[in-house]
Amino acid sequence: MNTRTTAIGLILGLGALVDVALSQPPFPGPPGGRRPFAAGQIDATVPQRSVAEDRKAQHGLIANADLELASTNKKLPAGFEADGDFIYSYLGNAVTDRTGWGVRYPSHRDVDGDGAHRGRLSYTVRNLKSDDGRWFRFSVRGLAQEGFSSSAKQLFLKVEFFAADGRNALDSVSQNLYGTIEQIRRDVPSGDTGTLAAVIWRSHAMEFRTPFTEIDTLKLSVGFSDGDGTLERSEFMVDEIDLQRIPDPAEYVAAASAKPGSRSVPPALSKLTPLGGRWYYDPQGKKSAPPKQFDRTNADRLYYLTERLETPFADNMTAWLRRGYVDVDGKQVEQDRFVPDNVLITFSNTHLIIRSHNLPNHPTAVFPDVARAMDGNPNVIREQKQMYYLPLAPQVNPRHQALTGIENRYVMNPGPIGIAVNGVVFFDPYDADAVPAFWRLDRCCGHPSPRSQYHYHKYPVCVKTPWSDDGQHHSPLIGFAFDGFPVYGPYESAGVMAKDATENPLNEFNLHTDEARGPHYHVTPGKFPHIIGGYWGTVDPQNVRRGPGMRP
Repeated sequence: MNTRTTAIGLILGLGALVDVALSQPPFPGPPGGRRPFAAGQIDATVPQRSVAEDRKAQHGLIANADLELASTNKKLPAGFEADGDFIYSYLGNAVTDRTGWGVRYPSHRDVDGDGAHRGRLSYTVRNLKSDDGRWFRFSVRGLAQEGFSSSAKQLFLKVEFFAADGRNALDSVSQNLYGTIEQIRRDVPSGDTGTLAAVIWRSHAMEFRTPFTEIDTLKLSVGFSDGDGTLERSEFMVDEIDLQRIPDPAEYVAAASAKPGSRSVPPALSKLTPLGGRWYYDPQGKKSAPPKQFDRTNADRLYYLTERLETPFADNMTAWLRRGYVDVDGKQVEQDRFVPDNVLITFSNTHLIIRSHNLPNHPTAVFPDVARAMDGNPNVIREQKQMYYLPLAPQVNPRHQALTGIENRYVMNPGPIGIAVNGVVFFDPYDADAVPAFWRLDRCCGHPSPRSQYHYHKYPVCVKTPWSDDGQHHSPLIGFAFDGFPVYGPYESAGVMAKDATENPLNEFNLHTDEARGPHYHVTPGKFPHIIGGYWGTVDPQNVRRGPGMRP
């Protein structure tokens, strides 16, 4: 992006998206309106979505997981209920954010006037059968503003179990997210600096097993209690709530016994169909060939083997063309539009092939940044048509060169150097004007290039992963470099970021090797080179930019 550092850019700095008009209330409304919200009030200044469009946007076991306005009654989408201190509204801001609809929990305001600062959003899933699997992942995407606070440190996910079509309450499990929020504020996984460095969109998740086979109904809740925020920006915002079935842990144990490159197949893997490299397909007990294409309907059956089986593309195949973006035909988008095929996966004998529209499946800043909320980025986010080839058996390049600085920037190809599991590309640490790009990024650590291609220069904190990346374990897979070697999140083990690891330190490429994963990269928040420091392996020439675009 050919922009220059400005005083206001330095002040706002490093992707910390704040309102230019500080007197305005936080996140006052969507483009076209800045109205205050009353208790439980529905803000409806964004065009509504039809029921048919809403049904297209189903995620996992929850319809309308992204909480988009679904009807003309201006209430929460069907199946959702909320109580206490909450506001259902468009979460974006005409100056700073493009998000979507969601729920805001103000920890500093008694919205419903009952004398308590608490709120909860719930969704009920019915007609479950234990034969279909009893392990689940319940996740939400949320953002804790810098002033969000609870005196009892209570920000929670909760699952209640019912039998007899919801009439018989049996048990419940819960997980407190407040410690994770405190850790994000302490660790700053975005790698930014400044007062709003930890104010980022982040997925939070809990895995659980239904304790009884009779359970046919789940009530899922996300909420807070004992709010004691004092700042105006004291909200926790939720823009997505999701429920996915996951494999039984017994499969992870069996998968862990399979050494990389081993020809022996442990019992759990024997139920899966090898696709090449570390990839497997789950035929779900049927004698069926793998599908010719993986999309949003079957991505949860596409597994990647590390020390356990992961489904990195599950819930990462769809996106929204947001109002203000530009579509693939060059037309400005006037109304949010669901894109069900944002990412498509196919396999050849030698490659995993990704076709991508390169649309982020998470909130972004408002681009072009005409209000100079960050640095005045003049570029728009435009839908792309891209195809990338990832070798199933990556090969080490004996002549590889590490990136040492701008002086040898072209050890990697200009533009995309890899791709995240949501179809958005990685770039090197530098912007188009050869300066570090990190202070110019939005709260999901991305921005558009002069070619209008949204991309990440550092750890993309909003990318969904199959396991909660809360710093308690080795980080999940988040993408691939164009040499085919995988890219993982920042953590090497509980409480230890890979950039700080001493037992198995990263090399100058941001790469190291372990028995379960083989050679792999880690992102290094706040530390050069941030994503990868050069290609450890041989890059497929089909991924190298030639002429005005990517070679198909």
